[in-house]
Amino acid sequence: MTLDRIRTRLQIISHSRRLGFTLLVLLVFALGLGLRLYDLTDPPLDFHPTRQLFSALKARGMYYQSAPGVEAWARQMAVQQGKTIAAIEPPLVETLTAWSYQYFGVRIWLARVYSSIFWILGGIALYLLAREMTSPQGGLAALTFYLVLPYGVIASRSFQPDPLMVAAILWAVWAIYRWSLSPGWGWAVAAGLLGGLAIFVKNVAVFPVGAAMASVVVARLGLKQAIRSRPAWGMLTLAALPALVYTLWGVYVAKFLGQQFDFRFFPELLSQPSFYVRWYFQMEKATGFGPLFLAMLGLFLADGKSRRPLLLGLWAGYLLYGLTFAYHITTHDYYQLPLVPIVALSLAPVADAVWDRVIPPLAGFNVLAFTGVMLFALAVPVWHVYDALKPDYRPEAQMWTDLGSTLGHHASVVSLTDDYGYSLMYWGWQNSTPWLTTGDMTVRQLANRAVDLPGRFDELASSRQFFLVTDFVELDRQPELKAKLEKYAIFAEGDGYIIYDLQNPINP
Repeated sequence: MTLDRIRTRLQIISHSRRLGFTLLVLLVFALGLGLRLYDLTDPPLDFHPTRQLFSALKARGMYYQSAPGVEAWARQMAVQQGKTIAAIEPPLVETLTAWSYQYFGVRIWLARVYSSIFWILGGIALYLLAREMTSPQGGLAALTFYLVLPYGVIASRSFQPDPLMVAAILWAVWAIYRWSLSPGWGWAVAAGLLGGLAIFVKNVAVFPVGAAMASVVVARLGLKQAIRSRPAWGMLTLAALPALVYTLWGVYVAKFLGQQFDFRFFPELLSQPSFYVRWYFQMEKATGFGPLFLAMLGLFLADGKSRRPLLLGLWAGYLLYGLTFAYHITTHDYYQLPLVPIVALSLAPVADAVWDRVIPPLAGFNVLAFTGVMLFALAVPVWHVYDALKPDYRPEAQMWTDLGSTLGHHASVVSLTDDYGYSLMYWGWQNSTPWLTTGDMTVRQLANRAVDLPGRFDELASSRQFFLVTDFVELDRQPELKAKLEKYAIFAEGDGYIIYDLQNPINP
């Protein structure tokens, strides 16, 4: 065989391998999107319904402001519900969803499609970044974890700004890494704009984005030169400016962000050892112990002047984030979503090292065995996702619709539910005053805000018609409330609910 033929054959083999690898990457993307779109039209009660219905009510209110063919009472109620819910982040996803309602009707699952697409777009940035930091194999491993992790699948299809925030963080981090390779104005502007988008979507993104920027800039330029670097300051300014302007406008000018900082910061929790245990359990719940442990090893395997500083900056940002929002990081598991791409990226050096050590010696039967192990490792999370999405929440949504009809859409109601009455508002078209849960009382105690529950009950009982209970576990935690309610006649009850008639005491 001539040298030219050997060279040609090697080129064909190399091209075939690249094509096969590209197809494998596309297959992982397709699998990630398919998992998220499975059971698409089921109501969003599978994952933190309170947070998802918060956005759903806002989106419906936006749409009903100008929607054609809507009854006057429904328009008024939808708009009022959307406006009375406290503003937190800019309603970007809600606005996009409301715009889509014009063409598809009020289909709450449209938000699930958008969130899924955002997460997939973030996966593109993650793959590019992990591949450049390690190898194509490391990029594929990071991407697979990011797209197939069961918790990530369920959380990233939810109606809230977090999937968009994570995607923007990943693109910002990719641009930061590119800047570290070519520290000029071009990549500084790109990183600043993308970082500014992430922080604007949800301001907690300032922690991973800001820490990654600071770590990479100092590692690349040194502290003294970093302080004098105009591109570095430009990058930081562009990242901070959009959210800063929005927050100042919302707090001091338009004053629609008045409640944004209520019950958010509890530094006293940092002195409690149990806080760190609860935090770790939330991390493990999101990523699993094995990936979390291997990701920490990835910090030691990453090398270079920009790779390890970037990972260290992301981890430091996550730690600062958790220490700042000490209560929420241990009680709201979706606060762990920024951890998922950090773990995924940290796994890339581990996968790269394993690939170099394990793959070359494989031959014959060992190749089949290794392939079988990898397929099994992929099948297990896919099955977990399928199992988690099996429940059908349509009957529950119908229950809330029926409850709205039972109460009457203009009744005055106090509700003890596990979602602050949002399900009743959305499907039942019925406003209600939510009763405080034990969790709410704990937060108020931490904030040193006293709660006079007996006085609050007497005040509400004298001005409301009904008291709806669907969260019976919470009712059992409040025996005083239970005793008070038993002094009133039952207006209606069924599977999963009791309605007490506050205008009809049994023993007046």
